[in-house]
Parts: sequence; C-alpha cells; structure tokens
Amino acid sequence: MIIYLPLIAIFFSSMVYGIIGFGDALVLIPIITPIIGIRNAVILVNLWGTFPALLNFIKYREYLDRAYFYRFLSLGIPATIFATFLVINIRLELIELIFGIFVLIYSSLKLIQYLKNRSNSKFISLMDIIEVEKEKNLSSSSPIIIFGGFSYGLLTGLISAAGPINVALLEKTGHYREYFIENFAAIGTLLSISRIPFYFIKDGVFPYDLLFLFFLAFPIIFLGTKIGHQITPRIPVKKFQILIFCFLLGVSLKSIITSFISLILT
Repeated sequence: MIIYLPLIAIFFSSMVYGIIGFGDALVLIPIITPIIGIRNAVILVNLWGTFPALLNFIKYREYLDRAYFYRFLSLGIPATIFATFLVINIRLELIELIFGIFVLIYSSLKLIQYLKNRSNSKFISLMDIIEVEKEKNLSSSSPIIIFGGFSYGLLTGLISAAGPINVALLEKTGHYREYFIENFAAIGTLLSISRIPFYFIKDGVFPYDLLFLFFLAFPIIFLGTKIGHQITPRIPVKKFQILIFCFLLGVSLKSIITSFISLILT
C-alpha cells in the first residue's frame, strides 16, 4: 500500500500538470504526506516536479515569453535556493496555512470574476473577451514580475506548491493555455534544477529509504503528463481559466483545514 497509493496519486497529479501546466504538488503533497511525512513529501515532489515541467517546456517551447521568463527568475532562483536551506529546519504547517489562505482568497475572487464575465458575455465573442482582458494586463517587463518571482521561489523551496503566485502573474500578463503552460514550465524547470543539489549536500535530508519509490515514479509521471497533453487542446480558453481557479479553490480549502488542524494538535 505504501507504494501503490503514492503511485496512483503521482499518475493523477502528473495528468493534472499535463492538462493545466501546474498543480502536481498541490494534489500530490496532501495525499502522500500521511504516508511518508511532510518533509519527505516536499523533497520528493520538488525532485519529481522537474520531470513534468521539462516535458511541458519541450512540448510548448515556441510559446516562451523571454521577457517574463528572465524577470521572474532574476530573484526566483536565489529565493528558491535560500528556501531550500530553510526547509530542513522550519515548521512547514504555518507556511502552508498562510499559503492556503492566500490561494483561497485569490482563487475565489478570480472564479467569481470569470463566472461574472461569462454570464455577461452572451452577445460577446470569446476573442472580444480576451482582448478586453489583455488591455487590463501587466506588461511582461513589469517590475512586479520580479517581486512575484521572489515570492514564488521562496514558497516553492519551502512547500513546493507556490503555483498560484505564478498563475496570478501569467494571467495578468495575458498568457492563455499553451502560453500559460509553457512559461509556467520554463520557470518550474529552472527553479527545480537549482535546488536539486542541496537535497544531497547535507546527510539525512534526502530519504534514501524511499529510493525505490523515487525512481519508480518517473515512468508514471511521463505517462500521466503525456495523457494530459492530449486533453489540453480540447479545452476552450475560457473554460481552461475557470478550471484552473476551481482547482485552486478546492486545494486551498484542503490546505487551510489540514494545516490548521495540525497546528492545533501540535
């Protein structure tokens, strides 16, 4: 059971990643934490996350926004490295609670906005809606992206599930579906690679007792991500956005409840 349940969760989370471009950690960590512990879950999911991110990056590479990419990583990589050192000693439940509250507020507001746009657009074409949204978006060269990259890198290194920060910035810079997936994947790939060495520098950090599960997960990740790639083009752009925020809403509620209970009991 200690092997089969995580593998099923890995397959499902990888398929989610292949479909919407993020969310594998948001799905996987809560499922496998009771089995292997939160610190082991964060470390393994950080390492596993490099693979589906690389697959998405390769598949959608022509959609890369280089201005966004470089600005996001300018502080994102240093923040990720710093947080990777912290994760060895810091209490993660409090960070997860704060993060869950942020995701809940953001996803709720965005879901309401999209549903309102949908109900008020009976006589407006999809492209008209997208053009209106783009007029309100940030530029890919905005300095806000640099701060967002720092916040994303910090939370990624700590709990491996900071996707909503990147979601917010990609949405505000007008990146939809394939553009969204590619730029999320490009950033995820570099940040994942930047923190890998630090899990092996200090003795006792990488869970070598889970080495078999670690390697067995990779073919499952490949299969799940590739199935997700087949589903993505069939999802309309607006429904794709709504799907993302519905997903975030559910995960945020779960994150808040579990972390709050953990804080009370310990």
